[in-house]
Amino acid sequence: MTITRRPYQGAQEDDARIAHLLEGQPEARRHLIDQPWKLSSPPIQGGKDACLWEDEHGQVLAFAAWQLYWATLDLFVRTGPRQQAVEDEIFAWAEKRFRELDQERGNPLPYWIEYRDDDPERRQLAEARGFLLDEDRYVQFHRPLNEPLPAPTLPDGFTLRSLAGEQEAGAYAELHRAAFESTSMTAEWRARTLRMPQYRTDLDLVIAAPDGRLAGFLVGWYDPRRRIGQIEPMGVHPDFQGLGLSRALLLAIFQRFHAAGADYALVETNLERDPARHAYEAVGFRQAHIVRAKGKWIAN
Repeated sequence: MTITRRPYQGAQEDDARIAHLLEGQPEARRHLIDQPWKLSSPPIQGGKDACLWEDEHGQVLAFAAWQLYWATLDLFVRTGPRQQAVEDEIFAWAEKRFRELDQERGNPLPYWIEYRDDDPERRQLAEARGFLLDEDRYVQFHRPLNEPLPAPTLPDGFTLRSLAGEQEAGAYAELHRAAFESTSMTAEWRARTLRMPQYRTDLDLVIAAPDGRLAGFLVGWYDPRRRIGQIEPMGVHPDFQGLGLSRALLLAIFQRFHAAGADYALVETNLERDPARHAYEAVGFRQAHIVRAKGKWIAN
């Protein structure tokens, strides 16, 4: 009756086994659908910030990752007689890693566990482990897909299509950095998402401008068991904002989610991002949940 921890290796075999573990998690749990996006991030590929826990037969009992870009600890544990023991090991590993990060950084920061407002089990787990700081982070919107779906329209000369595979990963990364005014996205990160078992080409949308530049993007993830489609991420280049490209991307993904069998679409945004909230509400999204976080200082 042994429990073994090993680093996440980024191989397709690991990705498929993690996907299987997530299938059995409660629907209220965070990042069940868009986890492939997070698994593809450069910090997770480094080998120090993500681990799997397995039993003596090689069955995955849990997966946990410190998500640097989102400042959160994600953890998914298989229910059963070993759940408590596995959770003990996860938090022992996480706190050791958090102390290392504080030392590497040269100053301490709080670490966080996120939970949806309808997930008291995750909130109680965080509090029991000393994560007692409170923070509201995101609003989650849902949009039913069993009602009429308007067709997307584009300005003259613009084209909506799927991303052209890994050969276009570099152009996508440049667009993503411009849209979010961030330097984190890389071509390697984007290319890894295309190799995830949950990836679907038909849900990976871009809009090309008349001059050939990529002007907007939307990546969709679909969970066929739960019949939910999630948008993560979506953005438009500053040069092309105000032209209705976000609306066109959203209406297009609704149609594709519906064709895939989804009952509803979900999307999240920061609580303070009023323009994003208005854009989502304009195409039928309605607030469904608040995503909260519990935090903890590891260093005294």
